Amino acid sequence: MVRRVLVPLTGLLVAFVLVICACRSGLNFPPRLVVAPVSDTARLIEALPYSGAVYVSKNGCRAFDLDAIVADEDDADSTISWSLSPGPDLAVKLHGDTAQIGPVPNQVCSSYVVFTATDPGGLSTSRTCPMVVFDFLMPLDSVAMGPNSVANTVLEYDYRPTLKDGLIWASPACDPAWLPECSVVDSAGEKMLRLRASDSVGTTGIYLTISDPVNNVDFHRSITVTVR
Repeated sequence: MVRRVLVPLTGLLVAFVLVICACRSGLNFPPRLVVAPVSDTARLIEALPYSGAVYVSKNGCRAFDLDAIVADEDDADSTISWSLSPGPDLAVKLHGDTAQIGPVPNQVCSSYVVFTATDPGGLSTSRTCPMVVFDFLMPLDSVAMGPNSVANTVLEYDYRPTLKDGLIWASPACDPAWLPECSVVDSAGEKMLRLRASDSVGTTGIYLTISDPVNNVDFHRSITVTVR
């Protein structure tokens, strides 16, 4: 009698263990993409926007931290594979766990990138990230002044307001024989182009370089200076 009872109990125990093993082997959680507000001033983006878009400068790019963007309960970030599909006029470059996304040369547009993360078990998730490309605009293209005179001109320009304070202005390049003084200075929160002309009469110019470290781009502007 005892032997007959043990045989069915052993069979039930084996079946129970098989069920437990099957349940454990079937626990494969899909990856999840982190969403949060994305700041204009973030040099490394660690989430996808839950609303709105990521803004990027013309001819620049924004950097996305893929390890920070993905979360998976049962797989390490390093085991997640990525597919990034850019929409029209955008390009993607992958450098390890960082994705650089920006427009193709000289484009201003609204587009998107589809982020798809896949875990080792084949489960995946996707999210579309809208992208808006904006430009740096400076209407000033010429300055007129007299010989042996000084000109102070406010540099008006249109750019993302949150990024203006972070722009880096290099010293202007010019011909010192024509312009012994040539500089960009801060004046009451504005950028001022300060020039002093020599006694020569004619046409010369200055060359400006402005850098945006958030969007990884340099802007170049030439301004004609007429001394007459």
